[in-house]
Amino acid sequence: MAAPKAMGALALLVVMAFLSRGSSAVGRQLKFNAKQGEFKILQVADMHFGDGKRTACLDVLPRQAPSCSDLNTTAFIRRMILAERPNLIVFTGDNIFGFDASDAVKSMNQAFGPAVNTGIPWAAVLGNHDQESTLSREGVMTHIVGMKNTLSQLNSGGSHVDGFGNYNLEVHGAEFSRMENKSVLNLYMLDSGDYSTVPSIPGYGWIKPSQQLWFQHTSGRLQVSKLLIELIDSLLNSCYINNPN
Repeated sequence: MAAPKAMGALALLVVMAFLSRGSSAVGRQLKFNAKQGEFKILQVADMHFGDGKRTACLDVLPRQAPSCSDLNTTAFIRRMILAERPNLIVFTGDNIFGFDASDAVKSMNQAFGPAVNTGIPWAAVLGNHDQESTLSREGVMTHIVGMKNTLSQLNSGGSHVDGFGNYNLEVHGAEFSRMENKSVLNLYMLDSGDYSTVPSIPGYGWIKPSQQLWFQHTSGRLQVSKLLIELIDSLLNSCYINNPN
């Protein structure tokens, strides 16, 4: 379901600062830029990618409709990558729109293509629509984990943690600095679920207690700056209000 709108409308970024303590990075080592002292993240949310050229745009002017498709979305992302030159690209859910994607693998390959082809490290989490095509939620995340240049993980916390794609990425200090081999920024990725499993609460899912416990345990080990990235749905706030612990 292509639409030429600003990315990130449904994404939540929560930043929490803690005292820094060294720890080694997992997988490909991310680092702050030595010259500018920055680490730039390009966030892409709610692509709702379908079948590429065959999926028309929504909410466009009549004169734009004939030539507007999912390919406009990937072209826009490609331009943003070239313009911003980020250190990391993060896709924060609803990467594909299941009901418009007749082949989940093909749709994901096209949707993530701009990131894959640049060689820039990238990561992804799932939204509530990603599993509505030809793959299960686990199958979608498994395919993402196997793609080129990705830092995505299926579930670093183990099978006891709800969802697929709960993991964290550590960013080290700039090269040749005293923090070069220490984590100074920790990025948390959480699966916000698909649909509610509670009969009395209709609609989409939310962060589960097992995920909160995993986050608390992991953050207790890694007392560094933390950036929690998740796709938020309309029930998440009420979930925390009703169960603040």
